[in-house]
Amino acid sequence: MTTNILLAKPDVRYPVKVQGYGGDVGIPLGLLYLASYTRQNNGAEIAIKDYRLDRALGRPKNLEADFNGFDVVATGACTVEAPDALNILKQAKRMGKTTVIGGIYPTFNVERVLNTGYVDYVVRGEGEIGFSGLVNALEGKVSIDQVNGISYKRDGKTITNPNQRLVEDLDSLPMPAYDLIPVRTYAEFSSAPIYSTRGCPMSCKFCTLNEMWRFKQRKRSYGNIISELEMLKSFGFRKVHFKDESVTIDSNWAMRLFSEIEKSDLGLRYKAKSRVDKIEEGLVKQMVRAGLDTIHTGVESISENTQRLMNKGIKEETVRKAFHTVLNNGCKINPVYMLGYVGESEEDLTANVEFIEEMGQRQGVITYVSFITPHPGSGIDNEEGLNILTRDLSRYTHKLPVAVPKSLGANGLRMMVDYYHRIAESTGMQEHNPRIDSHYLERLGMKGGLEIVTA
Repeated sequence: MTTNILLAKPDVRYPVKVQGYGGDVGIPLGLLYLASYTRQNNGAEIAIKDYRLDRALGRPKNLEADFNGFDVVATGACTVEAPDALNILKQAKRMGKTTVIGGIYPTFNVERVLNTGYVDYVVRGEGEIGFSGLVNALEGKVSIDQVNGISYKRDGKTITNPNQRLVEDLDSLPMPAYDLIPVRTYAEFSSAPIYSTRGCPMSCKFCTLNEMWRFKQRKRSYGNIISELEMLKSFGFRKVHFKDESVTIDSNWAMRLFSEIEKSDLGLRYKAKSRVDKIEEGLVKQMVRAGLDTIHTGVESISENTQRLMNKGIKEETVRKAFHTVLNNGCKINPVYMLGYVGESEEDLTANVEFIEEMGQRQGVITYVSFITPHPGSGIDNEEGLNILTRDLSRYTHKLPVAVPKSLGANGLRMMVDYYHRIAESTGMQEHNPRIDSHYLERLGMKGGLEIVTA
């Protein structure tokens, strides 16, 4: 029996950007990998439905019509996607479909997801092997007890099978199933995504991705990466975004990768992520020669106290050197900052804001400011020093205040919001840091004075 599977990309209720180059709509690369692997190993019939793209194109949402003809409806979710992902599965369950969810939010919130009553299976962590095994079990080829990396309910109790092994040889994965999506339509909205590595070995406290990938990084071969870049160029893309958590963790490997990209002479432009302390002169020069025009880097804060609380340990002089290195080599830098970390003092926050404004007024700096976001399951969602302002996960975009550290005092929320708006204006980066809706702020209690709401 061939299983008919629909892989659904959930929408977000409050998109940060609704259109434009590199905006809210992007190729659902995780689903494309899942589709190609499952087709190769299970022979399943698979379709992909992207509700974010549909919204951008003005298409009406009709879940019942979308789910007809499928045996399995599966989706994935980060925190902000979780409400729509669960709504998708709720409708699918009403129609008698087998429902599956994966991604970072379900991985760290298994019990919460299964207790909704309309999720049959959670695929934890890296999805390809676990989902493929689950399809085998649904077809009666193996027992469900033999499929690692999944969780489900049995007789009212949550069963969590052992963790699935990671894919050690990333080259063994088939290329993403681009034939299942309208590639050229996506090209109107965003650059093409690619992963040259998976995982991150670092231990920043605010991040769950490192735990998701078990604090290790795996790499593809240079030839395998170049082959995908050639494919993306053939689709009409002219810019590619390396989505790796940090492509420069192994600087020697990254140097060779971008040397090979330069030799390939594809004529593409690139954006890549790097830890700020891995931005080195020689490597940046090579990346720029290969076509890199933007480095995206997480600064979060230049306060040593805040860095210590985050377990990150980056010093201000390191950040300044990174800016100098990138900008002096004709490349743009896209730093990301965080306002309001747990335990951060008013002095820490003010010093960080002054730094952000100083550096953000330099040509070639694309300043991006986020708010502390206590993702459920991350650990910081249970921090005693944090007031949670809302449990509405659709607001957990990093661009809306959803929590405030007690260390900032009674006016902490107002301080964070005022600084955020001030930075956007002083750096001219309102597009990347859009103004927060006043009605939302009023609901949080900022009208006429701050009243903390702990929902």
